[in-house]
Amino acid sequence: MDTNILIEALKDTKLGNICSDYLNRIGYKYRGFLCSSVLGEFLLHVLKDIKEPEERRFMLEFIDKISRKTKCGYSSLKYESFHIVDKIKEIDSRIEDMDAIHLANCIQDKANVFVTLDEKLVSNTRLEKEFSIKILHPEKL
Repeated sequence: MDTNILIEALKDTKLGNICSDYLNRIGYKYRGFLCSSVLGEFLLHVLKDIKEPEERRFMLEFIDKISRKTKCGYSSLKYESFHIVDKIKEIDSRIEDMDAIHLANCIQDKANVFVTLDEKLVSNTRLEKEFSIKILHPEKL
């Protein structure tokens, strides 16, 4: 899953509820993995953008709760898989670097689906076809 799923799930909005519902189904209906690049991007967001100590603590506890409650696995992009990042960017140069890294990690781990809110990625048929992976908005799950 992409970092934006985690961040959005903390918001009390329609989209936040969709992301939260998706996260609640991991471990039951879906097998979920958090890759190190997603966790790093989330932590960077917390440290850089969140100034209130209580809100920071809440966000870090949220990640802890997800990892315990949903039984998410963890993964990291291996050096030999970095060529996948280059291929993703070659196919669609609009894809941001971190998103390409997150997606490459999923491809490396032979995931069936990459879940994101990013409109450049959702249902990107060229990437889906090249890597035999579905890229879906959590609303579609």
